[in-house]
Amino acid sequence: MRSKKVHILLLVCIVVFFAYIFPSREQSPKEQEKIYGLTVDDSWYEDVSLEEIVLSLKNLKKKPTVRIVMSKDTGVSEYVEIFEKIHDVAYIMAQPVDSYEMNLYEDEKDYRARFAEAYEYLGDYVDIWEVGNEVNGEEWIKQDNTLVADKITAAYKEIKSKGKKTAITFYYENPEYERDMFEWIRSYLPDEIREGVDYSFISYYEDENEGYIPDWKAVFAELEELFPNSKLGIGECGNIAKDADEKSKIRMFNKYYSMPDYSSSYVGGYFWWNYVEDCIPCEENAVYEAVKEKFK
Repeated sequence: MRSKKVHILLLVCIVVFFAYIFPSREQSPKEQEKIYGLTVDDSWYEDVSLEEIVLSLKNLKKKPTVRIVMSKDTGVSEYVEIFEKIHDVAYIMAQPVDSYEMNLYEDEKDYRARFAEAYEYLGDYVDIWEVGNEVNGEEWIKQDNTLVADKITAAYKEIKSKGKKTAITFYYENPEYERDMFEWIRSYLPDEIREGVDYSFISYYEDENEGYIPDWKAVFAELEELFPNSKLGIGECGNIAKDADEKSKIRMFNKYYSMPDYSSSYVGGYFWWNYVEDCIPCEENAVYEAVKEKFK
């Protein structure tokens, strides 16, 4: 009996040792030091197969967190297969409403209903819900800012009522454009959101900002003051210039995915927007190889 107990104890120790040395890919995003984010947008359906996307994600050594962008003109139930198969190899951040479709939802009731329906069909596969995307993008949202904030709050309450994680992405711009992201947050977002949202992300594209490089340490210090309980990171990036090529994309990708921790709450993210366009098919694809290198 004693010998059997010793063997069992030895077996347990070996299992614990290997679990420590080789942590499972099944950790939740909150337990990882960093979020390794990629975006699967809604523009690929006729050009790329879902199987190609899933295989490319499966081959990454670090389990990615994939934002899946949803379109209003596609029924929520039609996304079940996409979410289910991608969730087999990645964490998922669902984006039921992209910023460019925000104004298609007339009021907070309409917006909340969108998230309720998405949760009904997709809730089993989603780790983080993006309740607002580039919410201060006044140029293209073209809705009253108070209404936009009310819609975000409605979606936030819907998802929080289910006990799930929430995220908001803000759009940062060259200060010369005189559209202050932080002023928008202070003016329109209620304390309930600022104190309760789980992830606060910043979308930034150098190609849309004349190559301007923000003082990221100062930016995230201010963001941390506004969202003291949130994890912080980059919520969108990419090389979207008309003359972008393979080399410039790799250079931009490496630049952002090599960012240091700008605060104790910083978790990375990045969520390269054109992942499908830039990396699929992944065979003999230099941009995809750059992704693999960073996701080790």
